[in-house]
Amino acid sequence: MATELTAEKLAQRALDVGIVSEAELRSVWGELGTRNVEYEQFKQLMVRHGLITNFQLERLLQNFRTGFFYGDYKVLYLVGAGTFARVYRATHRVTNELFAVKVLRKSKSEIPGEADLFRREGELGMKLKHPNIVAIHEVATIGKSHYMVMDFVEGHNLRDFFKVRGKFDPLEASRITAGMLAGLNYAFQQGVTHRDLKMSNVILSSDGEAKLVDFGLAGLGGNDPGENDGANPRAIDYAGLERATNVRKDDPRSDIFFSGCIYYQLLSGKPAIAETRDRVQRLDKTRFKEIKPLASIAPDLPLPLIRICNKAIEFDPDRRFQTPGEMLSDIMLTMKRLSEQGPEATGTAADAGPLEGHDANGEPRKVMVVEADTKMQDLFRELFKKRGYRVLVTSDPERLFQRFYENNKTADVLLLSSGHLGFPVVEAFNRLGTEPSTKTVPVVLLLAENHGEWAEQAKLDSHRTILQMPVKSRQLRQAILNLINHSE
Repeated sequence: MATELTAEKLAQRALDVGIVSEAELRSVWGELGTRNVEYEQFKQLMVRHGLITNFQLERLLQNFRTGFFYGDYKVLYLVGAGTFARVYRATHRVTNELFAVKVLRKSKSEIPGEADLFRREGELGMKLKHPNIVAIHEVATIGKSHYMVMDFVEGHNLRDFFKVRGKFDPLEASRITAGMLAGLNYAFQQGVTHRDLKMSNVILSSDGEAKLVDFGLAGLGGNDPGENDGANPRAIDYAGLERATNVRKDDPRSDIFFSGCIYYQLLSGKPAIAETRDRVQRLDKTRFKEIKPLASIAPDLPLPLIRICNKAIEFDPDRRFQTPGEMLSDIMLTMKRLSEQGPEATGTAADAGPLEGHDANGEPRKVMVVEADTKMQDLFRELFKKRGYRVLVTSDPERLFQRFYENNKTADVLLLSSGHLGFPVVEAFNRLGTEPSTKTVPVVLLLAENHGEWAEQAKLDSHRTILQMPVKSRQLRQAILNLINHSE
């Protein structure tokens, strides 16, 4: 225990296992001015100077003599632990470069063939050098320890990130998925599939880059769905899908399906297939066949993204994307369009249907927008033009009345935005209800977030309503359509 350990004993243990040198210890003793110091004072100084980590300290307190080094790599911290292996943050003892060291659990290394599988997996991964794949530099065995040395990526795996964030913005979800697909496509070109693609095997770096880990299950045996239903537990979901769809175990379209499942979850906040540890359920084909439609749980997503995701998770492999590159191309093109034109340019699942901006005779309805900000003007133009409306825009409420004095059929519906024009828009809204040429025209008053108190001063009736920002485009369009239908 720490209370039984003296500063001298802690120093000796650290020296014995090799995590500090005699020169470093002399420096610490020199700073203290004496070796007759309290344990806590010595420990804190060692930690503060970076000579020892809390992880190392805990092992020293328990008098461990191993697990501080793997070859030339000094272990600093435990950063992740799974069923098969632990991953440590480590530095090279000579260069001091930072790496991740993945170590097979002792319980697994004692299982015949498991260490060989681990080694072969690492050697296969060493062949893959791509920005979206975590590079493996070394695979080694020392005594009964089996480990591989990889790039250390500052960040978190996507599963842990998702637990904090929930669903992602459509463009961010698409960018992450595009990074995954870029790595998968490179591996595909090298003749390698992943076979264990899941959120915990995607690392999201601190700069938002998706990087894949744990390649190498393809071609390593024990995964033939026609033989043993996926003897390797890490590939059992793949085995269930492949058995149900009657494809070979290294079919790249299986990686595409599970890429689609990750994309689905990032976009909607819900898993595509039910999560379970039960082996029989994991092999049940209904998990893969009866996925709830993405549009039904995330109707506000841009339609092109829904179509991409739906195609990736098609049960019939012939209806999926046939290569990761094909799916990547579709996502990149759609992201470019969304970035340039905005989500409104593509429509959503909730928007699908006939052009609402046309009347019963098929003629375009006219919507007049009163808005002073040019960016908002452009946004409203695109929103309503895409729905079939003819859009008129003015930044002057007084100009609105002049137009109606000249022609009382100037517009079929009005949208007045207070964002940059302020209270005069509310005054114009009330005046519209009294002027003979405008009192029957449907009007929506859109108040800015900080203008909510003005709602009480607005005079409403059956064809005049108020909305307050923030408001979804579908909600705004529905309000306008309701007023039009009422007036007709």
